[in-house]
Amino acid sequence: MSNYIDIYGRYHDKPVTESNPISSNNGWIYTAYADKLGIAVDKEKLKECFEKCIVVDNSKHRYLNRSPDKFLPPISRDEILGMAALGFLKQEHLDGWNFSPFRLPAFNLLTLIKQLWTIRDKHRNYFWQNNISQVYHVAFSVPLTDRHFILQKWGKFNLFYFLAAKADSLLKSGNGVGWLKYDKNKEEMLKEFPEGHPFREKSQR
Repeated sequence: MSNYIDIYGRYHDKPVTESNPISSNNGWIYTAYADKLGIAVDKEKLKECFEKCIVVDNSKHRYLNRSPDKFLPPISRDEILGMAALGFLKQEHLDGWNFSPFRLPAFNLLTLIKQLWTIRDKHRNYFWQNNISQVYHVAFSVPLTDRHFILQKWGKFNLFYFLAAKADSLLKSGNGVGWLKYDKNKEEMLKEFPEGHPFREKSQR
């Protein structure tokens, strides 16, 4: 039977092996799925991993890595959401609702528009691989709907974020994030995982 759990206690969509010990870049969001499905997760082990993912550099810039000592690729919105869903990430772990691991330049709207136009046909990683830095302000910004989710986990409330989440819940198509936040279309989430995966087996019982 394949093992889908890495050394930090996080679930993945592909088997974990000796040659591929962290088999995806989405361990946090997938582990949040496991937790919501009622599959046992080791919260103490995960908390230790989360704390090792917190980085404060020499200039006091605070950011999060996907895994301990793994700077690239930069952490994604889904991984931020997974950390929050598991009860670890709080608003104060983010730099003004931005999760960029790179220092943010002074905001310049005209430069941002020009840079967004420049990368319009590029791969989604192009901007950070080529230091298109004004884009960091938007690409690494936590969506309003996720802000509501994060605040809600800690008993906090913002009306604007709440209304954004309500509108999003009516429009959100079935995928893992939609299921995690709004309990919509669990079957679509399960399609992300192969036959024999613990998530599918749990749902078939």
